[in-house]
Amino acid sequence: MSLSFADIHEFGRKLLRRNDGTSSVEFALLLPLMISIYFGAVEISNALIADRKLNKTGSAVADLVAQAVLVDDNLMDDIFDASTTIMEPFGSASLTVVVASVVADDENVTPVDWSDAYNGTAYAPGSPFTLPPGLTTAGSSVIVAEATYTYTSPIGEYLTGGITFTNKYFLRPRRTSAVGRTS
Repeated sequence: MSLSFADIHEFGRKLLRRNDGTSSVEFALLLPLMISIYFGAVEISNALIADRKLNKTGSAVADLVAQAVLVDDNLMDDIFDASTTIMEPFGSASLTVVVASVVADDENVTPVDWSDAYNGTAYAPGSPFTLPPGLTTAGSSVIVAEATYTYTSPIGEYLTGGITFTNKYFLRPRRTSAVGRTS
């Protein structure tokens, strides 16, 4: 059986008109894009959850300290333990929480009265602290809580290295003019 040019040409035309594997080829081409979109949506959701948990952590630390009259080491340890619990299931290794009491003097200059930190460096007592304008008056005080968390994606840690979220909270003491600190 010999094949003529006309037979080969007719076979080629029939082959080009066939649609048998079109949907399989389209699926194979779109699958990497669909998987990337899915994992991207999961990672964006996880990053947003970590940011919301960090907001709750900073707010809770400032609120718990602002409710106290006098803070000691045990209470501060409990507050920092609560902050790590709020961040679950995200690890607390990259969580940093710094809390400080800033007391305005008679000229409304705002030095740090005392400060504590979890996984970070506390502010030095007596060091100047810049507050937003109008937050204090002479003789008043403010509790400042600063929380920082670096979210590292299990997928993107090799690509981006992590996203750092930071927030600050300013609350007035509720039961006293200035929250005290003892060892």
